[in-house]
Amino acid sequence: MRCLGIETSSRRGSVALVESGKLVALASHERLNRHGEAILPIVDSLLAEAGWARTSIDRLGVGIGPGSFTGLRIGVALANGIALGIDRPLLGVGSLRAMARAADSSSRPVAAVLDALRDEFFISVYDANGGELIAPCAIPQAGAESKVMGFGIPELMVVGQAARGWARALSGERHDLPCASATALLAGEMVPADAPALPQYVRPADAIKPNLPPSPLRVE
Repeated sequence: MRCLGIETSSRRGSVALVESGKLVALASHERLNRHGEAILPIVDSLLAEAGWARTSIDRLGVGIGPGSFTGLRIGVALANGIALGIDRPLLGVGSLRAMARAADSSSRPVAAVLDALRDEFFISVYDANGGELIAPCAIPQAGAESKVMGFGIPELMVVGQAARGWARALSGERHDLPCASATALLAGEMVPADAPALPQYVRPADAIKPNLPPSPLRVE
């Protein structure tokens, strides 16, 4: 099975090609707010590098967050466009789940942590088999490490740049942000009907409609 993975939930946008559970190619960019213009050229470049035609892809996986609202919308829209164009299934893959999958933590449970801004972290916890123990949620940054360790999960490891310096935190680029390689791997393992490609925002958007007084020009 050939899978194309796209991940745009954080500042790092990435694309990966996976065949039969093995990584074939991976590329990324970190140009802030440039996912819309950067991802498709990366897709085309990787396909050319691997010698794959778009129609040789069996399924696609896209990161559905939580993460950047704009990034998620762009990634899902681009992946939908490709999937529709080649008539292949598109699976939504949780970005925190992908981080946990990439951890390769020797069959130990993993907490994935992302900076959610607004003094919060996005966090989710998975067991040694990838099963979800704690669904993605937003928690205050203050006291977050104690809260996570207070879950009482034996041998819990932690991944994510946001958790740098925490006890049991794994370091290195492989563990800092969501990556399309794990997104593509998971897409090849999941059941399409169980993985809709719908953004997982977890909390309301940063932009809040102001509570303005009634317009004096409004007709009652």
